[in-house]
Amino acid sequence: MNKILLLLVIFPLTLVAQPGKITVVQDSGIQKVLRLYRIFATEKRAVNGFRIQLGANSNRQILLDIKAQFLHKYPDVGAYISYQQPQFKLRVGDFNSRAEANEFMDDLRSDFPTLFLVADQVLVRSAEW
Repeated sequence: MNKILLLLVIFPLTLVAQPGKITVVQDSGIQKVLRLYRIFATEKRAVNGFRIQLGANSNRQILLDIKAQFLHKYPDVGAYISYQQPQFKLRVGDFNSRAEANEFMDDLRSDFPTLFLVADQVLVRSAEW
């Protein structure tokens, strides 16, 4: 029994796989397309659009609290805090049209009554380009 066990342990150590070689043949245009895709996929693009401003305050912590409240309810919508002297501004969403932004504003109005629509540079979602 011990001899069989010893053979079962030692035998696999003597096996050696043969070296293999794989050659991939592809059109050179595929490399160009992949390179362009990498550039577009990692690049953030901004266009003229609309965001909803939830608040402006000189105290950044107040806006961080509002942002946390917003992201808790809408985790898939972008929320951005920017500083334009003398205030911090909290803006949400990346809307391409005023109608799209107004529709979302109607949903938000009960939780954030002081919101209003602003024109801003918005990020383009990758599926749109």
